[in-house]
Amino acid sequence: MPIARFSPFELLLLKSRHQADTAALLLLAWVLASRGHIGEPERARLTELTSGFRHGHALEPIIEIAASQDLAAIQLAAELLQKECHGEQAYPFLRLAIALAVEGGKPSLANHHVLRFLADLLGVAPGEFAPLFEAVAGKAFANPDDPSRTGYWQAKEHHHQQQEQRRQQQERHQHSQRDQERQRRERDQQEQARQRREQERQEQHHQYQRQRRHGNDRPPPAGDRTRRALVVLGLEPGASRSEIRKAYRRLAQTHHPDRVFAQGEARVASASLRFQRIKSAYEYLMEVS
Repeated sequence: MPIARFSPFELLLLKSRHQADTAALLLLAWVLASRGHIGEPERARLTELTSGFRHGHALEPIIEIAASQDLAAIQLAAELLQKECHGEQAYPFLRLAIALAVEGGKPSLANHHVLRFLADLLGVAPGEFAPLFEAVAGKAFANPDDPSRTGYWQAKEHHHQQQEQRRQQQERHQHSQRDQERQRRERDQQEQARQRREQERQEQHHQYQRQRRHGNDRPPPAGDRTRRALVVLGLEPGASRSEIRKAYRRLAQTHHPDRVFAQGEARVASASLRFQRIKSAYEYLMEVS
C-alpha cells in the first residue's frame, strides 16, 4: 500500500492541541500575508492577539504556510473553522482578523476580499459585518478600489511617479553628500600637506638661524643632509644655485600632484609626498648654498 503523505499544515493539525485554533491561526496569518511581507512587528502583533489560543505549537510554520499562499491548507483551515463557529460565535475571530487587516493603516485590496470571504464563510452577512468592522477599525467598511476604473490606474500611476521622484531626489542628495565628503577629505589632505611643509620650513629656518648664531655660515659638509637633498634633485655635489633651480623646476613639473588628480586619492597622496620631498630639498639647498 502507498504511504500516505501529509502536507505541512496537516502535520501541524496532527500535533495541535486544538485544531480549530490552529485553523484560525492560519487564517489570521493569511490576513497578514495579504497585506504584504510579514515582518517582526506583524509576528509580534499576531502573537499578542492569539495569546489565548490553545494550539500548542510554534508560530513560524503557520507564517510560512500563509506566506506561500497554500490554498489547499487555507481551504482546509476554513472548513475546520466553519465547523467550530458560525454567526455571532464567529465575531471574536472576525474582530481579530479586522484588527490585523487595519494594523498600520488602510486595508489592502486583498484584505477586503479576504475579510469578505471569512465573513461569508462563517455566516456573517454584510449588514452584520459592516458595524463589526466599524467598531474595531473606527471607520466604515468602504468598498475597495475597482481596478476596472480609469481613475484607479491614474491614481496608481500618480503614486508611482511620486515614489520615483522621491527616489531620484534621495539619490541626488546622497550623491551630493558623497561629493561634499570627497571634497572635504581633499581639503583636509591639502591642509595637512601645507602644515607639514610649513613646519619643515620653520624647522629649517630655525636650524639655519642657530647655525648663524654659532658662526657656522658654511653649508653642511657633503655626506649628511646636503648629500641627501642633492640626491633627491638628481644633482652632483658642488651644484650651483642655477643648477639647483633648474633641477627643481623640472622635477616639480613632473611630480606635481595636480598632474595625477584624476587617478584617485592614493595616487594624489603619493605624488604630494614626493613633491614635498623635492621642494624641501630645493629650499634647503638654496638656503645653505
